[in-house]
Amino acid sequence: MSTNAYRCELYYRNDTIGRFDVQRRIMDRLRALEERGVFEETTWHQIETRESDGRPEAHATYADFEDWARANEFSLEPAFDVRPRYVPGTTEIRETVIFPVVALAIYDGAALQAVVPSSDEFSHYTVPEALEGFDRADIDRWLSRFRGVTVDRQSPHLPASATL
Repeated sequence: MSTNAYRCELYYRNDTIGRFDVQRRIMDRLRALEERGVFEETTWHQIETRESDGRPEAHATYADFEDWARANEFSLEPAFDVRPRYVPGTTEIRETVIFPVVALAIYDGAALQAVVPSSDEFSHYTVPEALEGFDRADIDRWLSRFRGVTVDRQSPHLPASATL
């Protein structure tokens, strides 16, 4: 078992059709991991893609993730995207952050250690794969592939939808 104080942020989209069961299974697994002490805290953050998530907090979250990815030679594409979209009911166009159906950000204290899904030159790292590693009480070894430059952030930019 890890002696680190890991914190997990779960980002999930609320506009996914037919994916709620997948999201629910991930939430249940995260709840069990927190109960076992793998994570000191787990928060859920709803991503409002249907409403064209142009919120400054969503952009700030993505910027943190992108900074981490660039510093560590990782890519967040194609799971994450930023593109112009119409604001519903208007002719205004603004940059919108498109998050995947589900994403995790893992922190050791304030240091961002990993974002999944992501990829490097060797592999693509998925949320289910990360959870498998965490379930095996192997979080330190699993996260070691992401060690490098970190981004410090004490708390999420987006308000938590819930805590486990």
